[in-house]
Amino acid sequence: MKQRELIRLAESQIRQQLVGGIVLLAIGLMLVNTFIGLPGWVKAELVTNTNMTFNVTAGDFSIMNSPSSMAFASHDYGVSNEYLVANEQIDGLTVIEYRGAPTDAWDVVANANNFDATLPATDMKCFSANGDITNIVNADTNLTAAGAGGVLGGGGTVVLNGSADASGVFQYDNAEVTLNVDGDEPAGTYTAILTYTLS
Repeated sequence: MKQRELIRLAESQIRQQLVGGIVLLAIGLMLVNTFIGLPGWVKAELVTNTNMTFNVTAGDFSIMNSPSSMAFASHDYGVSNEYLVANEQIDGLTVIEYRGAPTDAWDVVANANNFDATLPATDMKCFSANGDITNIVNADTNLTAAGAGGVLGGGGTVVLNGSADASGVFQYDNAEVTLNVDGDEPAGTYTAILTYTLS
């Protein structure tokens, strides 16, 4: 009987030692993998990352509110006048720049066609330097300038420009348009179109 009890006791101790060894081995392997890493095993990390994105879409880039009409005073045949000023100025012209691309400068060019092929558009001038630039929304007027002015025929003239960082909503007022009359134009009513291009 004593011999059997001794054998059972020995078997129990061996089992306990085996289980304890296995537990210690597992703990050791986990520690090694955590701090050193084992070949073929993924090392446990203490930090993980999430990739994040955020998209800003470009907004409006447009021009609006140009004067609907502009007329010069009636003029007598045979009388020349180099500075016949239109009864309307370039008032309310508005530029919206919300592209969100601070590398893109912009210009507003005014260009006119001939007065019914009789009076050339090159006889018209725009004194844009007289114009005032006003901040409407989120605009820094220090980043814009009135053009030097010039003839409205041919390639036209820059009436307003913005630097690479000029964004927001700008209003442009008080630029004068003049017409040079030679005095030998036939009697009649003449029409032309003044176009403003933002680019």
